[in-house]
Amino acid sequence: MYLVNHTLNVNVFGIFLPDRFKAGRTNAAVGQGSIGAQVDLCNSIYHRKPNVVLLDFITEGDVLKAERTMNGL
Repeated sequence: MYLVNHTLNVNVFGIFLPDRFKAGRTNAAVGQGSIGAQVDLCNSIYHRKPNVVLLDFITEGDVLKAERTMNGL
């Protein structure tokens, strides 16, 4: 199983917290910093796409579109 942890954190007084304000872009299907970009990077390095992508906010961004794109649907 190939797993990638796709999150974006922000440093608040030395504590790293999930960045909810940028989650829509982070969880997008395409674009800089998106799930799609992460999957493409993994595919270019390891010659395969991840089986599982972990996220902080499943309700932010277009997570289902990213999943369908990742699975070629």
